[in-house]
Amino acid sequence: MIKKKHVLAGVLGVALVTAGLINYGNQPGLEVSGDIVPNNGENSFATGMVDNLETTGVNNIGDAYFVSAKLERDRTYGEQIEIQENILYNEKSDDNMKKVAQEQINHISNNLNKEMSIETLLKAKGFDDTVAIINDDSVNVVVKSMEELGVAQVAQIQNIVMRESGASAENIHIVTKN
Repeated sequence: MIKKKHVLAGVLGVALVTAGLINYGNQPGLEVSGDIVPNNGENSFATGMVDNLETTGVNNIGDAYFVSAKLERDRTYGEQIEIQENILYNEKSDDNMKKVAQEQINHISNNLNKEMSIETLLKAKGFDDTVAIINDDSVNVVVKSMEELGVAQVAQIQNIVMRESGASAENIHIVTKN
């Protein structure tokens, strides 16, 4: 059975990623504006969402895409974790339901950690910005690039993704976004 501190640690990890992404969006040269829409307490993880994201400045449309994609991914993970926590802490849930809920929370946390590792390592290798999304049978990686990636760059991305996620090369899909 899961301990509350493990769940709390997972949720805090997701919250830290979200805070980091928000901080990333506040870098000089990228102005983000919009309205915060209250969620009426429907989701304790995501306390609101940015509506009508607008960016100004040179070449910041791509930056806004990456920030928005990461925030949306983290919001979705937060919602999924909350659903599983509701099952986990519901008195009417039987042991099997609780076990499955715990496994789902672990799966979500593991995927988020792998995605963050992939993105961090790709940034360290010189890729300006990336978004990694791990699905059940594939990994999608969006890479900020003004031109097509070379064979060596694709191999470098695949190597990192295979090592961090365990996915095979044929299940890795790389897309460029400028």
